[in-house]
Amino acid sequence: MTLSLMFSFNFTKIPVVFGLLAILFSGCGFWKKTTDAEPSQNLPVSDDLKSEIPFSTREPERFQAEIVVTTGEIERVTLTARSGANRRYDFNYGTKNQLTSLQADKNYLLLPEKKIYAEATAPPPAAADDWANFLTTEWLSEKSAASFEKLETTGNLTKYRVKPGANETAEILIFVDEKLGLPFKEEFYGGEAGQKTLLYTVELRNFKPEPDDGLFAVPKDFRKVPVDELRRTAAKEESK
Repeated sequence: MTLSLMFSFNFTKIPVVFGLLAILFSGCGFWKKTTDAEPSQNLPVSDDLKSEIPFSTREPERFQAEIVVTTGEIERVTLTARSGANRRYDFNYGTKNQLTSLQADKNYLLLPEKKIYAEATAPPPAAADDWANFLTTEWLSEKSAASFEKLETTGNLTKYRVKPGANETAEILIFVDEKLGLPFKEEFYGGEAGQKTLLYTVELRNFKPEPDDGLFAVPKDFRKVPVDELRRTAAKEESK
């Protein structure tokens, strides 16, 4: 996703499109739907479906992790972290175009490469229930007929197959870490029966049950700028 596109979203309401996407954690639709193979944004989840998911979808009160979405040879990495009401999302994580949305005493946008930040006005953060979106993309979100089949358990790892509906050929494989009590990977397949094609994967990497405290504060050496200036700087860097 480009930085210019990212600025068009509400950064504080992150249904970390992604349900692992969405998917993976919490609340804002950051992912532009450029092809049918990519997940949709801000999708509703039926209560019936939530109740039938055979593993926990509750968002931890404290954690940090990287959400990695892979389509073909392309990876998108977003760092997400939470400590109670404080939240942080780093888009394009680890690159020179990294953009940070921080919800702490105030709402901030940061450009770490330029060491600048701006205050952003926004509504209250999304509820923790958005964590359930981590497991619900377009194939699952409105289909209470989705079925979950437990395939196998090896060590602490349990694999499930999800069928969105009786007449659907698409399927999702979900891998759950029983020790953590969390799903950490989803594989989305399409195509005809017997000829499944991997469309994309969503994976939780480098999970920590205790986030780094420094994640929820603006670094002291960052310079405050107007939000419009931060946007212009981000767009300029992206165009290089």
